[in-house]
Amino acid sequence: MTLDVDPITCHAGATVDTVRPVTAIADARTIDELFPGEALRTDHLTVRDRDRALASAFDVERLLAATSVHAVAAIDGFAGPTEQLEVDIDQVAAYSTTRLAIDGEPVPVWSDLSGVYATADGHHLQIHCNFPHHTDGVVDLLGTSHDRAEVAAAIGRHDAVGLETTLVERGMIAAAVRTLDEWDAHAHAHATAALPLLDVEQIGEADPRPGSDWSERRVLDCSRVLAGPVAGQLLAGVGADVLRVGAEHLPSVPVGVIATGFGKRNAFVDLRTVVGRDVMATLLGDTDVWIDAFRPGAMAAHGLPPERVAALRPGVVIVQISAFDWVGPWAGRRGYDSIVQSTTGIRWAGGEVATDDTGRPTGAGPTGLPVQALDYATGFLAAGAAARLLRHQRRAGGSWLVRLSLLRTRNWLVGLRGPRPYVPAPVPVDPRRIDSIDSEFGRITAVRPFVGKWRSAPRRLGTSEPTW
Repeated sequence: MTLDVDPITCHAGATVDTVRPVTAIADARTIDELFPGEALRTDHLTVRDRDRALASAFDVERLLAATSVHAVAAIDGFAGPTEQLEVDIDQVAAYSTTRLAIDGEPVPVWSDLSGVYATADGHHLQIHCNFPHHTDGVVDLLGTSHDRAEVAAAIGRHDAVGLETTLVERGMIAAAVRTLDEWDAHAHAHATAALPLLDVEQIGEADPRPGSDWSERRVLDCSRVLAGPVAGQLLAGVGADVLRVGAEHLPSVPVGVIATGFGKRNAFVDLRTVVGRDVMATLLGDTDVWIDAFRPGAMAAHGLPPERVAALRPGVVIVQISAFDWVGPWAGRRGYDSIVQSTTGIRWAGGEVATDDTGRPTGAGPTGLPVQALDYATGFLAAGAAARLLRHQRRAGGSWLVRLSLLRTRNWLVGLRGPRPYVPAPVPVDPRRIDSIDSEFGRITAVRPFVGKWRSAPRRLGTSEPTW
C-alpha cells in the first residue's frame, strides 16, 4: 500500500492550515480504497495539527493521524455524516500514551523485569513480562530470582537469537533486537512484505441490516492487549453496546484493562467447557461486530471459525487482529507492539539515529517509538474497519471479515520514510486533555478520547453477565 501521495493535489475541500493535516485526509482516503462500496465523505473534516511532531526516527505522527482520521470518518459515516467534524491530532497523540492514574497514583505500564538487555554477542534481547506467568517462566529458564540485576547478568551470558528461540519455544514473549537489514533478510519478512495494510473478504451471504444508531449495535470484544481493546473502546465511546469477554483463568494487565475499559461491560466465558462454548455461540448469534484479537486460530480451535460465526449471525462484521499475521513461517506467533518493534528493526533504528540537541549521536542503545503506535494505529484501523463495513453491509448486505496485524502496520510505518535523526523526548500531555471519573478501582484519571466520550467508568473483569 503506497501512501506517498501529493497532499496538495489530493486535497478536496477539507479545512486545513498546514500540509500535515491535508496529508492525513489524503492518507485516510487511501486507506478507504481498501474497502468495498461507496467511499467515505471527507470534505467535512477539519484536522487540527500538532504544534510539533512526536520525537521519533519514523513518522509516527503521520501514522496516528491517518488512522485516527479514517476511524473518525468511518464512525461518523455509519451514523451520519455530520455537517462538520474535527480531529485533534494533539488529542490523538495524548490518547496514545496510555497515561493512567488511580487516586493520583500512576498505574505502571511495564513490569519490573520487562525491558531490553545486552547479550553476549554484542546484541540485545527484549523480554515482555507484564503477565506474571511470563515473568515466572523467564526466571525459571534463566535460573535466577526476580531481581533485575540477576536477570540482566544471566541474559548477558546468552546470544540474542538463541535465547529468543528458546524462550519463545517455551511460551514466553521475547525478541532479539534486529537491525532493519537483518529483519529484511528474515524469511517471515519476505513472506509478509507485500501484504496490504488490511484484508477485506466477504465470507457469507446476508440481507442488508438497516439502522444507523450506534446504540443499536452490539460489539463482542474478545481481546486483551492493546489494539483490540482500543478498537472496542472507540466504538463504546460513540454508543455501541460493547461486551468484553475473557476467561477467569487467564491473566490480565491492570493498565490495559482500565485504560481501555471505558464504556464496556466485562464478562467471563470459559471456552474449555461445553457450557462456555454454547454461551459464546449464543452471544455471537446476536452480535453485529466481533473483535477477535486472541491468538490466530484460538477461537477456531473452540469451534468458532469465521465461517461458522457468519452462519450463526448472517450479516456479522468480524475484525481479526494479530501480531505477526496469518501467513509466513511465524504465522500466529505471539507478540505485542514493543516486541514487533524490536524484532523488525524499529527499536534498533531508533537508537542508531538518536541525537542530542547539538545533533551528536547519543549512543543510547535500542530505543522504541515514543508511544505504542503500532497498537494504537491498528486499533484505530480496526474501529474504522468495523464502522466502514457496517455501513457497507447496511447498503449491500453480506457477512464480512477484515484482518489486520501489528506487522502490517509496522510495514506501513517504515514504508512512509526511512529512519531520520531525532532528539528523543517524552510525549507532552496537556493537563487540559485529561479528565477524571469515579470507578470500582478508585478515582481514575486518564486522557479523554478523541472521538466519542466516556459513557461509563471501567469495570472489573467478570462483573457482567455474558448476555446481551
